[in-house]
Amino acid sequence: MRALQEKTALITGATGLIGSYLAKRLLEEGARVIAVGRNGRKLKDVFQDKLNDTNFSYVEADIVSKIPDEIGKVDFIFHAASPIAGQEVRELPVNVIEANLFGVKNCLEYLKRQKEERGHIGRLIVFSSVTVYGSGFVTKELVTEDNTYMTESLSSPSASYCESKRMVEVMAQAYCRQYDVDSVIVRIGYVYGYTKCCPNTAFYNFIDKAINGKEIVLKYSNLARRDNIYVTDVINALVTVCLKGQKGEAYNISSAGEKGNYKAIDEIAVLIADSVETQTGNHIEVIRKQDRDGRKRGIVIDNQKLKGLGWVLEVDIEDGLRKTIQQYLKQERG
Repeated sequence: MRALQEKTALITGATGLIGSYLAKRLLEEGARVIAVGRNGRKLKDVFQDKLNDTNFSYVEADIVSKIPDEIGKVDFIFHAASPIAGQEVRELPVNVIEANLFGVKNCLEYLKRQKEERGHIGRLIVFSSVTVYGSGFVTKELVTEDNTYMTESLSSPSASYCESKRMVEVMAQAYCRQYDVDSVIVRIGYVYGYTKCCPNTAFYNFIDKAINGKEIVLKYSNLARRDNIYVTDVINALVTVCLKGQKGEAYNISSAGEKGNYKAIDEIAVLIADSVETQTGNHIEVIRKQDRDGRKRGIVIDNQKLKGLGWVLEVDIEDGLRKTIQQYLKQERG
């Protein structure tokens, strides 16, 4: 993709699932990539095969504090850094808010200064979340980018994450109006795929148990379905929005329930167990401690606006899980 050749892209949260895949994809497209993370050891580990690439560099820094000035001019900032683990959201809500709000503000300020002092215009790709839509819809399953009038209760344990994600969108649009800082917003569904640095989420805990031959224990069944999407589909979408997205607009990156991706976490647990059994021959038991009456209602995240830019969903959930588990098994055996 010639549009990215010789361009400089800074990626925050680069050691995470999306950040690591994105960095490697941009390098393949001929871009110069600066990976930013808080832990230098993790950066070296995740990108060990890229350390000798002249187009790759990494910076150990906390985005909550600032973006180091020595990074120089950038064409794109992909702000992927954000806490996502449920335990962290529940127990460290202040940390979650600071990471989201201060992180995006520092990105916006960097591009503002770059434009004012160097005359160089960069674009920020703001990583928001489909959690900005809340969970209170009772008559509508398909949610578009305009349906932001619902939100979580302020007493919800996840309010620190959901509300700070809403606020980063407000901040990006405010900088766009007041300072003409270029940004686009992506609201990303529940992303899955292989990553070296696993977040402490149910999905990765289930995979860890299954590939180690342990039973998967579910506290509840019949949970709400959610919009899952494989990481390579997300990366294709990010590149598309980066190059073709309209300034100041928000785009859902979601499966819209296509290709079997509309599944609840208890249903995914069964698919993980089945996939591990198929690939290893080991039977993995899925135990449900408590069955709920009737499955809770979830929402489907519309992706027509993204498709209008030319993006296409490619991976179904069974194939995505197979690929993910295959890579973890390879790591275990290696």
